[in-house]
Amino acid sequence: MTDNMKIWGAVEKTDPTHTKTVNQRGGFTAIGANYQIMRATEQFGPIGIGWGYDCGEPIFNGTFIIIPLTFWHGTRDQKFGPIFGCAEISGKRPDHDAPKKATTDALTKALSQLGFNADVFLGKYDDNKYVAELKAEKARENEPPVSEQEVAAAIDSLTNCATVADLNASYLSIKGSFPSVAAQQRVIDAASARKKELSK
Repeated sequence: MTDNMKIWGAVEKTDPTHTKTVNQRGGFTAIGANYQIMRATEQFGPIGIGWGYDCGEPIFNGTFIIIPLTFWHGTRDQKFGPIFGCAEISGKRPDHDAPKKATTDALTKALSQLGFNADVFLGKYDDNKYVAELKAEKARENEPPVSEQEVAAAIDSLTNCATVADLNASYLSIKGSFPSVAAQQRVIDAASARKKELSK
């Protein structure tokens, strides 16, 4: 990966637990605003120190409020914008949060230009298989640590079983001992392989 894509590559994936499907305007995936701020903080440092933004004077156009936002990161002279965010301020009823929504909209657009949540904006979230793989990846990251020695010992005990009856008994005693999905799968694979050997 080139240096030009370094930031993009680090922030392009979106944690599915911080998204929700919105069934409006044809349907789209909404990303949690605080999650985006957290990811920017992970990448650049605390807001106001490693990154930040400046908002210009709000623009009012009919029932809408438009917020111009200039984004910076690293140093304040390393900036781009303005990026414009928009929200309806007075539709069926006044929305007192419209300025905040417009600012969030502008910030999301600015972060997206650096590659944040690119998988959402590139349409990858329309692929259920892609989202399922992300969820599985996140689950693996959150798995508690498992002792390799304990897993190896469990597999050895299965491999050394002399009969199918012994194997079944040993497997039942081990089954569910490991919270890690990967470790459980290794135990299952070892039991299956030994069962095939004993059944020949």
